[in-house]
Amino acid sequence: MPRIEVSIIVRTFNEARHIRRCLEGILSQRVSFPFEIILVDSGSTDGTLDVVEKFDVKVVKINPEEFTFGRSLNRGIEQASGEFCVMISAHGYPANESWLENLLHPFGNDKVALVYGKQRGNHVTRYSEQQIFARWFPDESTLEQRVPFCNNANAAIRRALWHERKFDESLTGMEDIEWAKYMLSRGFILAYVSDACIFHVHEESYRQVYRRYEREALAIRSIYPGASFSLLDFVKLFTLNVVGDLAHALSDGVLLKYAKSILVFRFLQFLATHTAHRITKPISKELRYKLYYPRNFVRSAVLNLRNGQNRTIRSRVIYDISRPLRGSLPAWPGAKRFDLQWIKTIRNHGCNESHISMNTHTGTHIDAPFHFVECGKRVQDLDLSRMIGEAYVVECLDNGAIDIDVLNAADIPRTCVRLLLKTSNSLKHRNASMFDERFVALKPCAAQWIVERGIVLIGIDACSIQLFDEKTNETHKILLEAGVVILEGLDLAAVRPGRYELVALPLSIPEAEGAPVRAVVMREGDL
Repeated sequence: MPRIEVSIIVRTFNEARHIRRCLEGILSQRVSFPFEIILVDSGSTDGTLDVVEKFDVKVVKINPEEFTFGRSLNRGIEQASGEFCVMISAHGYPANESWLENLLHPFGNDKVALVYGKQRGNHVTRYSEQQIFARWFPDESTLEQRVPFCNNANAAIRRALWHERKFDESLTGMEDIEWAKYMLSRGFILAYVSDACIFHVHEESYRQVYRRYEREALAIRSIYPGASFSLLDFVKLFTLNVVGDLAHALSDGVLLKYAKSILVFRFLQFLATHTAHRITKPISKELRYKLYYPRNFVRSAVLNLRNGQNRTIRSRVIYDISRPLRGSLPAWPGAKRFDLQWIKTIRNHGCNESHISMNTHTGTHIDAPFHFVECGKRVQDLDLSRMIGEAYVVECLDNGAIDIDVLNAADIPRTCVRLLLKTSNSLKHRNASMFDERFVALKPCAAQWIVERGIVLIGIDACSIQLFDEKTNETHKILLEAGVVILEGLDLAAVRPGRYELVALPLSIPEAEGAPVRAVVMREGDL
């Protein structure tokens, strides 16, 4: 059997109208090398798989509730054998029989990590989308591109580089741009090939158009945390694009035919973008369904989620990441240690009763802004939702201070809003009874990095987020003035890096500047 050189990944969901044309176009390619086709299906119910059965295609299935664009690509590439992995939309098809050869040609340059090709619409494509294709995918090729724009509806990558950096499965879209951005930072380049053209057909309702631009804007916010889209941006870009589209339509002699479509499409495009930039809470499962699937599928899928259907029941593992409060627990120099005194016993009083005294920053605790900000929020003012939800545990095992370079090297997901740092503190100080000034903590520059990334909670397995010898308290001030919740004194020794659900609720001590916390992280047993 000849060695497979190219693996072609096709992602599908209810593509019965398009998949035959897509597969026939792929199989018609005139190439001298063997290739395989891998189809990743995320729950089609319209007969897509019945059509696919007639072709020599390897099918990989992914459950709808675990679907993201990055995850489906990763699942497909995991099954691939080729040196190069080509990605094409299931509702796209090659424009000619030399598409595949042209798309792969730039890989003759070893510095090329990703190649993407031209896209055009057909007779059912909305007029405004035709203009977008023409702007994004010009008629001139660029073989040494150093900006991260690309589109994996028609693209190819080196599989060896994918093993180094897989697609980000947490993004709601734009996983190709995030991957390309990383590869550019590693010194690789991209290539755009105009002659590798496909027809990309979006037969979407206006609701689906809105959802597409909403999820893309959410992804861009994750990749570029500083991105913004104000009401002024909405008005300006809506106006400019409508005027441009209407001018082209007038020049093409189709103004009356497409004027209404242009207005509605552009309004939904920029309204969705503006709306996405106003979302501050983590994306729920129900919102993910709305972003990815049409309305009739969402209704049944969300009901199934609520009823516990369409998923495998798996054991949930709970990790207690709180440090037990004992008299032997180290306290900051000068602070009162935890103390428990028995004031009643069953033998003498018929019950056991105790009295505790402690500094509010003993053991596992949160810092409210009032700790270092004179008019800052106190415990009663904290938003509890920031302390409940998806969190990422990341290892930073250097013994030195954590700076920007350490955080950049930690491969923290772009969508991370709650970050727990596992350092050598978790092992070195786990059972210590004496205070050690040499604990690992953040430098002020790292605190600024946390703020700029939009992280709302930062946790660490040290008694403080800042280094012992930092006298200005700048690290605390940077975080607390930005409203970042600081969770200190964690025990992450038994917790592996990865994604978890965090619950870290402080005791309700309204006027205090900090409070003890019982913190846990949870994940399903086979994640």
